[in-house]
Amino acid sequence: MDGMATAGLPDDPLVEILSRLHPFLRKKLAQTLEGFFVMDDGDDGGDSSFVNLLERSVPLDIDPSFSFLTSRPGIETLAFLDSCNGLLLFEHRQKSAPGDVLSYIVCNPATKEWGAVPTCDCPPLGPAYRRSSYLVFDPTFSPHFHLVLFRDESLPTTRPRELAPTVVKPHAYSSETGTWTHIPTDWNVQEEQGYLEEWRYCGRRPQKSPRCAFVNGMLHLLVLHPDDAVAVDVQGNTRRIIRVPNVVSWDAGYLAQSQGCLHYIKESFDGDTLSIWILKDYGTQEWVLQDTLNFSELFGEKSRSCGKMEILFVTIHPDRNVVFLAQASERKLISYDMDRKEVSVIGTLGNLNCQTHIVPYVPYFSKSPAFKCMH
Repeated sequence: MDGMATAGLPDDPLVEILSRLHPFLRKKLAQTLEGFFVMDDGDDGGDSSFVNLLERSVPLDIDPSFSFLTSRPGIETLAFLDSCNGLLLFEHRQKSAPGDVLSYIVCNPATKEWGAVPTCDCPPLGPAYRRSSYLVFDPTFSPHFHLVLFRDESLPTTRPRELAPTVVKPHAYSSETGTWTHIPTDWNVQEEQGYLEEWRYCGRRPQKSPRCAFVNGMLHLLVLHPDDAVAVDVQGNTRRIIRVPNVVSWDAGYLAQSQGCLHYIKESFDGDTLSIWILKDYGTQEWVLQDTLNFSELFGEKSRSCGKMEILFVTIHPDRNVVFLAQASERKLISYDMDRKEVSVIGTLGNLNCQTHIVPYVPYFSKSPAFKCMH
C-alpha cells in the first residue's frame, strides 16, 4: 500500500471556487469530497478529528471539535446522527441523562451556521423502543433542510390484555415552516396507504446512518426481513420499494450514493469479500455487480478477526469509483480505486469502537436562510 497516496484524488482549487457559485450552476459540477470527520460519541462528549483528502496551500477552516457549537452556553452533549450535502445533524442530549433529547442541531461546518430544531411533540419512548433520525438537504432544489424521524410506537388496542402492536411511525420537520408534521398511522388507514407502507406496520425498523443514501431527491433506507431499500420523501411517505440483491450475510449491508446512482454494499457471510452493486435502472430496479473486493488478497485478512471487526466499510466517493474502508487494528483510513485496483492509505484514525462515526464531508459554502432565527 502507498504511504499517503490518495488513489487519484486531485487537488483542484477551481472546484472549490466554482462550488461557491449559485446552487443551480453547482449542480453540473463534480462533487468534491474534502475529507472525513471522525467523531466518537463518548459519555464525556467524545473526541473528534478531521482527515483531509485534498492538500491545499490554504486549508479550509474546518473545526473538527465544533467549538462554534460546544462553546455556547446551554449546549451540553452532542451526538452525531446524520449528514447530507454539507450539513450535519446532531442530537443535543442532557449530559446528566444522555437518553433525554433536548433538541436537534443542524450545522454547516464551512460557514459555522447552525440552528436548533425542537423535538417533535410525541410521547416519550420506552426503553425497548427505538428512533432513527435523518437529515435531507438538496441545495439545488431549496436552501431549506428537512428532518425525517421514524419511531417505534404502539397502536391502541381494544382488548385489555392484548399486547399493543408496534409500528414504525414517521415524523418530519421543515426548516422552511419551522414545524413538525405527523403521518397518521392507524389500522383504519393502512389499506388506504397501500402496500408501500406495509413495512412500517410490520415494525421493520429502518437502519441508521451510514446505511442510508439520498438519491434522486429521495431518502433511501434499508429495512430487513426481507431486505429492501425503501425510498421516502421529505415528509416520510414511502414512494418506492426496491428489492436489493440477495447476498447471504450476517450484516445488514449499506446504501450509498455515487455519480447519481444508488449503490448497495454487502459483505459475504464469511467476511472474505465485499460486493458492490449499482442500481443501473431505477425504473426496472436492475442491479449490476460493479466490483467485488477480496479482503484476504488486499489486506491479508478477513473483515473479522477473533470475533472483532477488522475492516469496516465507510463510504463510496460521490463522484469516483473509489471505496473507503477503515482498518481497525492499524487505525488507518484506506481507499480502494475500483478502476485501477489500487489500495492507498489516506490517513490515521484514533481508537475505533462501536460509537465512532467516520463521516464523509463535501463542503457547502453558501450561507442559508434556513438558519436565520433558529438559535
